[in-house]
This record gives sequence, structure tokens and C-alpha cells, in this order.
Amino acid sequence: MDNKSTISQTAMLIASLRALACYEDDIKIRGNDYMAEIFLPEEKRMPLKSSDIRKEIKKAIPEGLYEYVIARTKHFDDLFLSMVRQQIPQIVLLGAGYDSRAYRYASEIGSSKIFEVDMTATQKEKLKNLEDNKINIHPNVVHIEADFEQDGWFQNLYDAGYNNSLKTLYIWEGVTFYLSPKSVEMTLRMLHEHSLSGSKLSFDYQHIDDHNKLIETGLEEENIKFGLSSRECDEYLKVLGFSVIEIIDSSTMSERYLTMTNGSRFGEVKSIMNIVVAQSI
Repeated sequence: MDNKSTISQTAMLIASLRALACYEDDIKIRGNDYMAEIFLPEEKRMPLKSSDIRKEIKKAIPEGLYEYVIARTKHFDDLFLSMVRQQIPQIVLLGAGYDSRAYRYASEIGSSKIFEVDMTATQKEKLKNLEDNKINIHPNVVHIEADFEQDGWFQNLYDAGYNNSLKTLYIWEGVTFYLSPKSVEMTLRMLHEHSLSGSKLSFDYQHIDDHNKLIETGLEEENIKFGLSSRECDEYLKVLGFSVIEIIDSSTMSERYLTMTNGSRFGEVKSIMNIVVAQSI
């Protein structure tokens, strides 16, 4: 696949699931990404209006994926909001896809500068959809083209005004799965090299050991390539210049983000999924 000229299938899939979550009845489960629909083609957007069709869509979703997207989105929403409210100088969204936080929470951005980094085709389509839907882009939001599988992409950040002497939050949501282990390591080394000590990083990954194998997406063009043992996550990141603040495993995600108003559980995140929060040392 020519990633530079092809819109990410997974970016579209995740936007679809985020849009679907906005129709959940329970306020604690309902998604916050009310902008997700604008990135969907008409044939994906219109069926969401029907409760019967939404039920059928859910039946076709691989077990645990919808629940995971709901939980993961809430985690990164909370993290993004927390950091802009603390007036962190910079946030870098790595593989931003159809992430809409810089637009949904535009009134909260203040003086923080937001860098959205992704492939050329996905960025262009995203900007077109924002323009078509008359979504204002905060002046502190910058869009940067990059290919994580290639060396030297970080220079694009500097060219756009990135400052390595400022505290930064790096959000790397739903990306590591599709990169080679070498590319994940290269990116983490690059982030450490170009970040101020104390800068935060959060990304999700699949746990892998002798009993857990990587989940296949079913998407021909974007197969799962990277996994990490949760038991080795601390040491893995330490070698690359980061210390772990928190590992949010599947059970914690389910309890934190999938507990409904009545106290019952909406569903469960598959045990293979994890989110880590770390900081540069």
C-alpha cells in the first residue's frame, strides 16, 4: 500500500465506531466525539440514524472492539483536556487520523499549541471535511505530514514551530499496532531525543506473550505488526528514555470507562489491550 496516497482504513473504522458511540443511551457510556460523523461518507453516516440498523452494526463488530474504542477515546479525551487545562505548551497527536479533540475542545486550548501528525492523504481528506462542515480551526492547531516508517519525519515538526525546550504531551492513539517493532522503537527514541524531561507520552498497545497472539484486524492493507509484553513494558520504555507512570490494563479500562449509571458493566475490553502513560526522563 502506498500510505502517502491512500486514506487509512483504520482511521475511517475508528471514526465510525466513535460516531456510533454517540448514540448510546447511557450518559456514562455515550461517546463525546460528536464530530466523528463528519468524516464518514454518506453511506456510513446515514445508517447510524436508525436504532435498528445500529443494533445490527454492533452485532457485526468483532468482540470487544467497540468497547475498547469507547474506553480508549474517553481516556485520551480526559488526558487531552487535563493537559490543556494545565496549560501545557505543546501537544503532539501522532497518527492523528480523524481525531477531533482540537476542534471539540477548541475553547479549552488556550495558549497550548497542537500539532496533528499523519499521512498526507488522511490529512488532506480530514481538512477537506473540516472545511466542508465549516469547522473553525484554532490558530494554535497545525497539521503536519509524516510517515513513521521513514527516518527524518520529526524535522517537519520543527519546521511547523515545535520547540524541544517546552513540556509536551505526546498522544499516540491506535498507531503502534500497525508499525513494525523497529519503527515503534525508532519513534520512541526520537521522541525522547527531542523532548524536555518530564514531557508525557501515552499510547496503546496489544499485550503479547506465549498465550496471547496479536489480533488480526481483517483489514487487508493494515495488519497488526507490533505487540509488547505488559510485564516488560517498564523496562522496554526505560531503555528508550521513559519511565512508566501508569499501565491501564483491560480490567481497569472496563471498570473506569464502561461502568454504566446503574453500576452494571456495558461490556468488557479484551484482555490483550493496554494503555500506558509515561514521561521522558
